[in-house]
Amino acid sequence: MNFALKVTTALHLAIKNGHFGIFTTRDIGLATEESVNDNFRKKLSKGVSKRWLLKVCRDIYALPGNEPTKRGVLEYIASRLHWDKFIYVSLESELSRQGIISQIPFGYLTVMTQGRSGKIETRYGTIEFTHTSRKNLSEEDVYYDPDTRIFRARAKRAIADLKRVGRNTDMINEEVVND
Repeated sequence: MNFALKVTTALHLAIKNGHFGIFTTRDIGLATEESVNDNFRKKLSKGVSKRWLLKVCRDIYALPGNEPTKRGVLEYIASRLHWDKFIYVSLESELSRQGIISQIPFGYLTVMTQGRSGKIETRYGTIEFTHTSRKNLSEEDVYYDPDTRIFRARAKRAIADLKRVGRNTDMINEEVVND
């Protein structure tokens, strides 16, 4: 079986069995039982150029015609990119979702991470990771959202994060916060 057929068959089967549809290089290696090395990465790159594989961002892929349309695509990608760090949605993304600010950031996700800060451009939008050294977060600060499979800041925590990183707080609707 050639490499393209092996990969697409394995990934289609994974999606059929409930996988989200976004795959890391390691996921593909596990699904095809191949070692992830430079040669493997070159084959994936060739798959992108031949269009039987879509590059979402660095080391993240999807299948053409089988791209995820579910809610939480950016959240899923964020959690896969920082799989070894605690992350949670905060700042403008979470405040907008809770109706505390009126602006709605389409295709943009702001995430606090104990890992490295940075912006990642994906085919579905931009993920902005902002470093935090906070380690003692409680249920008063964050909660788990099972729909998007990620932790989210509660309003008070998101506002505190916004202030801590020096973002514009003028857009906060105080009436909504005090309810």
